[in-house]
Amino acid sequence: MVNTGGDDNRVRISFIGSNFRGWFLDKIEGPITEQKLRYAKLLKSSVDSPIISELGGEAKAETTLTEMFSLMEKQKNGKAGVLLTNGYANIFYVKDNAGVLRAVDVYWSSDGWGVNARSVEGPRAWYVGFQAFSRNLLSSNPAVIAVSPKG
Repeated sequence: MVNTGGDDNRVRISFIGSNFRGWFLDKIEGPITEQKLRYAKLLKSSVDSPIISELGGEAKAETTLTEMFSLMEKQKNGKAGVLLTNGYANIFYVKDNAGVLRAVDVYWSSDGWGVNARSVEGPRAWYVGFQAFSRNLLSSNPAVIAVSPKG
């Protein structure tokens, strides 16, 4: 569903990082039923480990590529919505093809969505104002959204 030019019904993806390609590009996930995801903006910069711990551990932090892409479909051209479209990261914790939990982020740039992935063991921090998604609470006042199979 990558937009190659003329079809406004496709998600505009302008960049796919090499880690994402290696860990996820051939991953197959089944269809989803309606899910409820929670999201909140980070109030302080943090590496992944404390974020995952605050979410209740890996099992509660984990989301899917299908859920992530469902949200991207709702904002396929960078319109306002649940996902940040100001260039800041929207962070999802997703298991890769080998079953390893990875941090996957999507961000909007002027020409489409960028999709990256990185190890949750890495030293790089996510910044204040970035947004994390999970099935568990991130803060005392999270927003909750329903994610369904067809927008």
